[in-house]
Amino acid sequence: MVLAELGGSISRALQQMSNATVIDEKVLNECLNEITRALLQSDVQFKLVRDMQTNIKKIVNLEHLAAGHNKRRIIQNTIFNELCKMLDPGKPSFTPNKGNPSVVMFAGVSARTGRVMRNHGGV
Repeated sequence: MVLAELGGSISRALQQMSNATVIDEKVLNECLNEITRALLQSDVQFKLVRDMQTNIKKIVNLEHLAAGHNKRRIIQNTIFNELCKMLDPGKPSFTPNKGNPSVVMFAGVSARTGRVMRNHGGV
């Protein structure tokens, strides 16, 4: 599944939840199942998706929310935060050290681009 399709699936799930008249456990579960299905079709690890789903259910406890809270907004913000947390590796990205050789692998580089890089000393 392409990134645009994944974004569309998540947006549709959130839109369906927003269109619901009453936000209850059934609506929350349907939304989470749709997002889970989209993530799994996009080859996201099952463990990450399961952890995200359980974290959202722990944070959004509909039974204990006060009557004045906007449940839709709380659910949307929680889903957004959990998706962002899934993308955060928790460690800094690779930065090459000056003077030390580093090996970098380029996946999907065409043969012509590879030859140009090799001829210009890039590889």
